Amino acid sequence: MRRARLLWIGVAALVALLWVARAAAQSGQAAPVQISGVVQSFNGETLDIKPAASPAVWVMIPPDLHVDRGALKDGAQVGVEAHWDGLVYIASAVTIKK
Repeated sequence: MRRARLLWIGVAALVALLWVARAAAQSGQAAPVQISGVVQSFNGETLDIKPAASPAVWVMIPPDLHVDRGALKDGAQVGVEAHWDGLVYIASAVTIKK
């Protein structure tokens, strides 16, 4: 009986440790990535970019990020620095190439 209780405590501690490690990995501490390509669409929040050698990528543009949103038109060349936030890329810098 005592061994079973110790086993359950060990299993609970292991599950808690794994949950904390997973939450820390998804907390936005990921290194930023550079995404360069052509704008396929932009709706004010979500920028759809098509890099040359990969499928399209969606990047969320925070409202407080200073970007010339009028220049983010279909066909524009852009470079975006973003980080993965568990579900989407979130931009920290957007450069419009001319």
